[in-house]
Amino acid sequence: MKKKPFVLLLILTMVLTLALGLATGCSTKNQQAQQEKMFTDTLGREITIDKYPQKIISLAPAITEILFAIGLDQEIIGVSEYCDYPEQALTKEKMGGFKDPNVEMIVAADPDMVFISAGVQEDVITKLEELGTTVVVLDADTIDQVISNIELAGSLTGKEAEATALNANMRTRVENITSKVKGLAKPSVFVEIWDDPLMSAGSTSFVNNIIEVAGGVNIAADNTERYYNYSMENLLQADPDYYIINTHAHTPADIQNRAGYKVLSAVKNNRVFAIDDNLISRAGPRVIEGLEQMAVTIHPEVFGK
Repeated sequence: MKKKPFVLLLILTMVLTLALGLATGCSTKNQQAQQEKMFTDTLGREITIDKYPQKIISLAPAITEILFAIGLDQEIIGVSEYCDYPEQALTKEKMGGFKDPNVEMIVAADPDMVFISAGVQEDVITKLEELGTTVVVLDADTIDQVISNIELAGSLTGKEAEATALNANMRTRVENITSKVKGLAKPSVFVEIWDDPLMSAGSTSFVNNIIEVAGGVNIAADNTERYYNYSMENLLQADPDYYIINTHAHTPADIQNRAGYKVLSAVKNNRVFAIDDNLISRAGPRVIEGLEQMAVTIHPEVFGK
């Protein structure tokens, strides 16, 4: 009889322990469910994560710049052969080209998340997802879309604070430009993407957005292609106020000495300038530098170039 209280106490303890265990299990499951987050990438694809990636691969130069800018140096384990900025990107393992990433190498690296751009890389999505890799597609035709991509990248990787700070800086600098060029006459601008054959940037290109936000008019915007062949006849007819070239390709003197170019207003008025094409065509954080250079170039009356 004396053992009954002890037996009852033991049974009660076991019941309480089981109950607490079940409650804890439910709580843990609820916490896990709360940690699971869903996002939408550029293509409208749903991306679900339950933890932040520790091993990241970026297959596009612009995206690589975004990821480094928000502090993911340690998490990035691989990049494309064309990812050359910042300098730390050059130390990462190369996972193939931009148009032809090495799927086998990517899978072997066992990344938690792979970032790619839309367009030429879209066929890689299915291949990687079939092998169980989380793929995020980012693309941008405007500065606003770059800012959205930075925000999304920060949310996906646990770098929300860094992304918010970077975007705040970019928005401030954009506002500084737009507020000063508002109401000014808009000079016509031609950006040479390639020289042989002559190519420029159409209305859906990132370059077009840079020109417009900087307070100019892109003479090649009558074509909706991002980049396309531009005839000499159209160039002479449009006769742009400014002629912009890539710093890595030519000098203003090269343009001035080309056959048939001396009749252009931009040449006659010494308005041929070079801008690093990575700053105005690569949709990453440095676009703000490209925007500022474009604004200073085509609106010297405001920015004092």
